[in-house]
Amino acid sequence: MSNLTILKTSIRQSDNLYSLNDLHVASGSENRHKPSLFMSNQQTKDLIAEIDNSSDAGNPASVKIVRGGRNPELQGTWVCEELVLSYAMWISPKFHLIVLRAFLAMQRNQPQQLALPEPEKKFTFEFTEYELEQLVWLWCGHKQMNTLLGDMIEPLDAIGSRFTGMVISHHQEYQRQYKNTLPTIQRLIEPFKQSDRMNWTRAKNLIAQ
Repeated sequence: MSNLTILKTSIRQSDNLYSLNDLHVASGSENRHKPSLFMSNQQTKDLIAEIDNSSDAGNPASVKIVRGGRNPELQGTWVCEELVLSYAMWISPKFHLIVLRAFLAMQRNQPQQLALPEPEKKFTFEFTEYELEQLVWLWCGHKQMNTLLGDMIEPLDAIGSRFTGMVISHHQEYQRQYKNTLPTIQRLIEPFKQSDRMNWTRAKNLIAQ
């Protein structure tokens, strides 16, 4: 049994090799990160060859793949420490850092873990075309009012108005907001490009500007 723990997942050890399947679970179990895909990678094969060539003749192999057998606990892909770190790097720099620090913590007997960021939550709602149109027009109104704020800056500055600084601040802030939300608005109007509703046509022209 290994003392290596990655994000609360204990990584099993056998014959000085670590379970790559356990690492896969710790990383989130995504199909694109399956150990078999990592092992079939040419760069991985080259690294295995280098490790084996540089090892003493008496050292165990860097990789052990067990299929079947009486003990299901031993089934899977088992790799040396170098390949554990390489696998972690193959997944992501974030996971590589987590695994690297876990190895260091294990050696120092000072467990230290980093949490992976939770995936962004996604929501699905049903809207009518009219409801989506209201959201789009709210964005268009926001953009038009921000344009008006920008047009006011020079006249206010010319008369020495105390509101000049406030208008400049609002104009810059709101401009960032409508630019950042533009991709979302464009996604909302995508299904209605062929709509014959006059309001949609006008809104699409404003968004295209």
